[in-house]
Amino acid sequence: MKMRKSKAKQTIVETAWKLIDKKGYSNLNVNEVAYVAKVSVGTLYYHFPNGKVDILAEIMSQKTAGNVDKFNEQLGVEKLLERGMSLEDSLRWIFKKVIEFRRPDRQFLSAIQSEMFSNPDDYMDLIKKYQGTEGLQQALGILSEVIMKASKPEAKSLGKMGDTQDRIQKVIGLMMIYQIIFPEYFGNDDEFVDLALRVFLEILKS
Repeated sequence: MKMRKSKAKQTIVETAWKLIDKKGYSNLNVNEVAYVAKVSVGTLYYHFPNGKVDILAEIMSQKTAGNVDKFNEQLGVEKLLERGMSLEDSLRWIFKKVIEFRRPDRQFLSAIQSEMFSNPDDYMDLIKKYQGTEGLQQALGILSEVIMKASKPEAKSLGKMGDTQDRIQKVIGLMMIYQIIFPEYFGNDDEFVDLALRVFLEILKS
């Protein structure tokens, strides 16, 4: 029985995810992924033309989308704003949730950083692909909504800020990854959140 393309793609993603957890990203082999997923190598490259980089970008996107779902299940933007918190306190709450949701993925995030140092060109391709994924856009949409509704009416969304959004993704995202991989890297989590918030707001004003 022929596997449907959408099912084949998801099976490849889930298989690669498990193999990364077991063996590390640097040891991930697309032929092995295809074999374990029980799909042809051609099918794998049909869905992921650039192999490992495309697969990793999709895993990152799905993990981010999963965290967005958790956020919406626990609270959601409207209920968060109903608490009457300031923009700073709302962002501080979101940052803490990001750490809570992502810390179980420390090994996965370590794999990404390993790829960055061993193959910087591929890493930049990965980041470009990830920036356009559905999962990240969902997360940025939450930030934009909080910024617009919890600050002054004339505040713009991140999506309309261009370079500002890009800087926030790169700077805050990298800081967050290091704090998750290395707890206490920027101090305890509360100290880190205070620091990340100051950096975030400074970039937002620039």
